[in-house]
Parts: sequence; structure tokens; C-alpha cells
Amino acid sequence: MARKHIQQMSKAESAFIHGWLRSSKREYTGTAHYTDRASERHFTFQDVVQAVRTGLVVEVHNDKALALRAVVRDSKGTCVVVELTSQRIISVYYNDPEDKHDTINWAPYRWNQDIVELVKSL
Repeated sequence: MARKHIQQMSKAESAFIHGWLRSSKREYTGTAHYTDRASERHFTFQDVVQAVRTGLVVEVHNDKALALRAVVRDSKGTCVVVELTSQRIISVYYNDPEDKHDTINWAPYRWNQDIVELVKSL
């Protein structure tokens, strides 16, 4: 498991990921898990795609083998987990947009990978 928080990314990395997610060429689809979470939490697919296209990346991780994912949070607090290579929406939830995560456990955030090079290699 490897994670990289937005605070650990270079400006080039964060700009690249934001551009990647916001590209008009990207067509997002939802997984069964996403559908369940969206239904339970009352999010529409439009809410989710809007969050991905306008929100800010919180982290990039590869917690699941062969899957590179980003967590995006928009100004309304909609948080979306999206798989970068397949454009599949994995999950959606709410997190207060004012939450600064003062008590975050930084132990999992030790990934030194250059995100730009990694995404380009996929």
C-alpha cells in the first residue's frame, strides 16, 4: 500500500492529476460499490462527475493491486474515489470541506513515486 497526500505532491504532479481528471475525453462509469454508496448517501452520478471535474485531489494511492486511484473533494464536501486508468468511480462519501484533518495519521503517506511519470507509464 502506498499513498501520496496532496501536500506531498509537487505542483507539477497535482496539476497533472487535476488535468487528467478534468479532461473532456474522460468518460466515467460507476462500480457496483459506488452505486450502493451513492444510493445510501443520496448522491447522483451528476454530483459525482461534477466533483471529479471541479474538485481538488486529496491523495493518490495504489491500495489495491494494479489500481491507481485518486481521492477528490469538491467545495461542497463530495468526496469521490476514482480509478485513474479505467475512469471507474469506486466510491463516494461526504467530508466537510472545512475539515483540515488535523489528526491525520501520516504513517501511510510515505510514497515517493513521481505521480506524473507513473500515470504516463500506464
